[in-house]
Amino acid sequence: LKHWLPHPCVAPSSLADAMALRRCVSLWMRKTKRLDPSRTWQSFRDAKEIDPFAKYQWQSQPYPDYHMPRVGFNAKPHRSLGGISYEDEKGWWHVIDAKGRSVGHMAAFVCKLLQGKHRLDWKRNILTGDSVIIVNAIHVFFRGHTWDTKVYRFYRNRKTDPRGPKVIAATRLMMLNPSMILSMAVKRMLPNNYLRSNWLRKFYCYPGAIHPHWGIPQVIVPAEKAPENIPSVFSMQRPGRTDKPKSQPA
Repeated sequence: LKHWLPHPCVAPSSLADAMALRRCVSLWMRKTKRLDPSRTWQSFRDAKEIDPFAKYQWQSQPYPDYHMPRVGFNAKPHRSLGGISYEDEKGWWHVIDAKGRSVGHMAAFVCKLLQGKHRLDWKRNILTGDSVIIVNAIHVFFRGHTWDTKVYRFYRNRKTDPRGPKVIAATRLMMLNPSMILSMAVKRMLPNNYLRSNWLRKFYCYPGAIHPHWGIPQVIVPAEKAPENIPSVFSMQRPGRTDKPKSQPA
């Protein structure tokens, strides 16, 4: 590189020298980009310096902020109850809001509800669990750079496909089906026995905020309006004081 680079004060004498200078500069920039860790591809092309002593090198997310679902401009004010329980003729239903929840913690909690380990009549070989409905599955949370580094392997035998297992990243799986991340976590946390298919029949996961089950209350409810006339916190008055109506100015 030093052999081809002329003195900075001397202009290239010919077109060949200019082309050689351009070629060397482009090779040098390409090598610098390849070896510089802050210029390599990261989550949504966020160039950040890598700290070798940090637990997570960068913070990733499944979608950029401008692609995440937002509240409509004409939507009515609403609030989340977090989680509710409802009982009908088919048993207990638990509706849970997964917005901002960790995938692992949420899946472990759902598995306990599906297996019925929170009930006093729980038995290992009998279906005693409740039904679980998860909403806002698109807003689940992974720590650090897990969205970029976590992969899911779907194994295939040689007779069906000789290319081996199908490997899909967490961001790709979230783009294909936002509710698949939490569904896969719940499925793989449950014991792999003959009861697992029956447990999964009671599990419903939806990426949106509203579930379609008729007769079961929603966990996202309209916000209550504050009362217009708020009563005074003081129920006693000073002795000798009476509230007289103020005279109107003439």
